[in-house]
Amino acid sequence: AVSGCGSCSLCCTLLKVTMDPPKPARADCAHCAGSGCSIYVDRPEPCRVFQCVWLYSQSTPYALPRDFRPDRSGVVLELNSVANLIVHSKLPGSWKRSAMLRWLVEKASQTTVLVEDGEHTVVLNANGQVDLLLPAGVDPETNNRIYFRAAEVAAALPEYAGGTRG
Repeated sequence: AVSGCGSCSLCCTLLKVTMDPPKPARADCAHCAGSGCSIYVDRPEPCRVFQCVWLYSQSTPYALPRDFRPDRSGVVLELNSVANLIVHSKLPGSWKRSAMLRWLVEKASQTTVLVEDGEHTVVLNANGQVDLLLPAGVDPETNNRIYFRAAEVAAALPEYAGGTRG
């Protein structure tokens, strides 16, 4: 957790960090102590440059409400390199709380909103509906994950619908 994070360190648990050894997503970081990062001064580069959307917003005229702070909402909001909003949800329903959901649906009319809850990744549509996404790899240039909409795969390849191969 960086200065301004207060007692919040949810990113230290939910996010994957390229470091030695690597810290997988949704796993406690060995360096995260009750008072923050025990190696804060020497933390890995990804941790040095990361700033969640909530923390960034606090230094702008568009500050998100205190209830959106990750340790209060159960949601870490991140912008990737192509301005997709990634919602890392601690629990499957954390992002569906009324104020957060209204804000995310509004953002879905402006950019791609991807919700990761540990079990699934979905894209939130501007109408509030979601589409299940299937991972397809990682873009080697941007390091962003690539997905297919499950419904489109099922329509194009009916033999794969339902997880069975013909």
